[in-house]
Amino acid sequence: MDHEQETAPCHPIGVESIMEKIQNLQVTIEESRRYLLPYVKVLEDEDNGLSSSSAPSNDGRDYSDAGIAEESLHCLEECYTAVNFLVNQLADSGLINLEQSHTVHLNSEEENVYLLMAANCIGKADFVGQHFVKLAEADSLTNESGPIDDVVGVKNKVVQPCMARLAELSLRVAHLQTTIIPSEMSRTHDENDDEEDITPDSIIDAYSHYQRRCLRSRSKPAISSLAELRQLATSQNCFVSDILEEDRRRQQYEIEINNDDGNGQVDETTTARAQPHAQAITVLLGEASSLIQPLAAWRDGLIPSQQGAQDIASLLEQMCEEAMEILDNEAQKLAVTVGAWFRPDQRGITTLEQNGNERQEAADLLSIESSLEEMAFMCQVLSRYSTFSRQTVLRDDSNNESSGSELQNLLTEQSLHYSTFETRLATLQFNQALSLATPQLIELGRPSLKVPSIVEDAHFVCVRAIDRAAGTRSERAVWTVGHWVTEVWGVDPGGGMLGESVKGVYQALTEGVGCVGEPPVEQDNQHNAGLGSPSKPENAFAAALLEAVDDGDGYGGRQDHARTGTNSAPASGGLSSALWGTLGGGSKALSLQTRIDAEMCCLNGIVASENSCKALSNLFADLVDEHLEGDQDNSDAKKTSMLTFAKEELASHARSYHNLLKQRVRGLVSDLCGADDLFDCDGKLCLQNLRLFVEDEVYNLNASSFRSMEDEERLDAEIIAPIKRSQIFEEIGRDKCDGTVVFQMAEEMSLKSSEIILSVLLKSENTKEFNDWGALLLSKQVRLLQNTFSGLVLGSGDTEEACNTSSILTQFNRVNQAVSILQLEKPSDWLMFAYKADGGDDTSLTADEIKKVMRLRVDFSEEAIATVCSQISAN
Repeated sequence: MDHEQETAPCHPIGVESIMEKIQNLQVTIEESRRYLLPYVKVLEDEDNGLSSSSAPSNDGRDYSDAGIAEESLHCLEECYTAVNFLVNQLADSGLINLEQSHTVHLNSEEENVYLLMAANCIGKADFVGQHFVKLAEADSLTNESGPIDDVVGVKNKVVQPCMARLAELSLRVAHLQTTIIPSEMSRTHDENDDEEDITPDSIIDAYSHYQRRCLRSRSKPAISSLAELRQLATSQNCFVSDILEEDRRRQQYEIEINNDDGNGQVDETTTARAQPHAQAITVLLGEASSLIQPLAAWRDGLIPSQQGAQDIASLLEQMCEEAMEILDNEAQKLAVTVGAWFRPDQRGITTLEQNGNERQEAADLLSIESSLEEMAFMCQVLSRYSTFSRQTVLRDDSNNESSGSELQNLLTEQSLHYSTFETRLATLQFNQALSLATPQLIELGRPSLKVPSIVEDAHFVCVRAIDRAAGTRSERAVWTVGHWVTEVWGVDPGGGMLGESVKGVYQALTEGVGCVGEPPVEQDNQHNAGLGSPSKPENAFAAALLEAVDDGDGYGGRQDHARTGTNSAPASGGLSSALWGTLGGGSKALSLQTRIDAEMCCLNGIVASENSCKALSNLFADLVDEHLEGDQDNSDAKKTSMLTFAKEELASHARSYHNLLKQRVRGLVSDLCGADDLFDCDGKLCLQNLRLFVEDEVYNLNASSFRSMEDEERLDAEIIAPIKRSQIFEEIGRDKCDGTVVFQMAEEMSLKSSEIILSVLLKSENTKEFNDWGALLLSKQVRLLQNTFSGLVLGSGDTEEACNTSSILTQFNRVNQAVSILQLEKPSDWLMFAYKADGGDDTSLTADEIKKVMRLRVDFSEEAIATVCSQISAN
């Protein structure tokens, strides 16, 4: 019994199943080897320089890159499946342990024989790895050069997924050979094997260098095209940008010829060379990203087992990371090389670097802008790839400091140069706009509405510069350009980034740059009368205006009213007078109408400048929330602080332009309608006429006289008609003013009209006398003025302000309060209505003014007035 127990096997090993799997693996490997032999021969002939046309043409096989990769994958998938079946059978039989490396259970010599046979057969599966290495090292049969790769422009002809799967199968087979099969058995096979050893490291190295070859092959056409351009430029002793400019001109000429022939098609082949450096870098880094991204997704999708570095998942992760690192290093090296070519190849950049040759810089503006467009796009591409590389390619800590530093240095250098060149280009363009500034139409259908071209040109230059800077994804570039923009629109004189001799938009407008066009050949006689002689006083504008109106029939209603004093309003000191001095200093022959047109153009330019500052401020506000690439050490608050500063600075400039508009309008209204010396003039100007009318009007009436005095025809002829015939109303009627300018003019005229009426009512000598009928008459006269100025605003109709006349009515608040007081039945009634006037600001009458107004009523007793005023003062 003991003897029988010793000779009996301890457990069955499934001999028949093992032998079946061994035979199946041998047959599969041999059939795959024979089937793939024609493909291998074609690839070897290609590597040896023989023509690939020797491939059999009648066997029905696809000898393209995609066909070879797909057929190889099909055969090697079958080989791996057979290997996997055999390994699983050995594990099921208890001969190997899939959970532990090099662990076998040999209970008899017979089991050792079967395991040795299986190990020998699995060793022949080196064919899988060997064939993959041949494919990885082979040259393409479809593409012009490079390794076996995807066919460009052909759908469903992809090679990369097949090569990745082949690398995985090879790695899995090599992993089985080095971990599952005992080392002494694998060495028995290796000693008799003439082929090169296929190990996981060799497979990883082959796949990584295959990816590197793919990147170089894909980026070669773009880089080679650039290199050929540089060789051509060298042979012609010119810049690459000169050749591109010549191509652009030739293309433009061909388009014009085609348009003349009725064929407006554009040849796209001539536009492909517009930005060769940016195109080469874009293709290079784009192809690198397209190769790295699938590898990153593959790596991130792996689930490592508990055993760490020895499992297949760790090997696959290592292969992905090494391939990505090699791709990234190669891409950065080539990008740095192409980036170093850019500046020497650009005439515009070379011109800017020479410093001081302003004439040459002005001549090369187009070339400079083209170079900056390309540089900005290069910065964007470099920044995006740098971010992608930093987030995707995982490197060892020891290599982090050196890896990627060249590309980051290139990006920093390009961003710095771009920031400098962009501001210099913008300054050149702005200076050119200043030299060419003229009044320009700003709206179709309104031929009389003009603004200085410098405003529109400056806004265009700034928007282009900001857009380009934002496109670089560099906050340094945006900050630099933003600082320049704030200086251009600032209220301070030129200096800083603009240069000492360069004036900004604000200074240009105050000096009347671009406000005067070609003088008309014929001028109206009334306006020509205002030219005067060179010996006119300093305020030549007001004098010319009065001389012009002296020849007419006046403004009606007060020609018989004589006043002593000068016939012209003294200098108001307003900014408009400063502009007349600027315009007339060297051109005294400018007519009155020309000067008025220039001032209207200037006011429109101020409004346009205010709107431009608001638009630019909003543009920076939009950039505040966007992510701009920069140093990683900078916090988000620091990144947006400069942008916020630029936004707030431009908003402040917008308010400055609005204040300037109010000052200029105030000066213009003083010159055209009557200055602050209203009591020393003869009433020829409309506001002077209003003062004389109110001063001569009788307000102590009875019912009969009230009906005649309130006649609308009379009031229109005496008050409204002179205002509507004024120079300001005529210019507005000719549609020369922007809606905002009209609004400011109406507001200023309303304020001056209110001040005139109050001045007449409150002056100490020749005080007016009122009863209730006179108060009603004054109320109607004030309403007519309000309606006239509100109608002026509503008639402009091209701004939001034109739909809101509340500001016009606000200017009459104090007059309306005086009218309300004069309409009271008794002084004490004011105490019930005083809350309406208690605004606590300049729009309310003071206690002393209320007292003076009440005294104008002939039927109010002094005691009642004193009682009410004492209560008002007490409150």
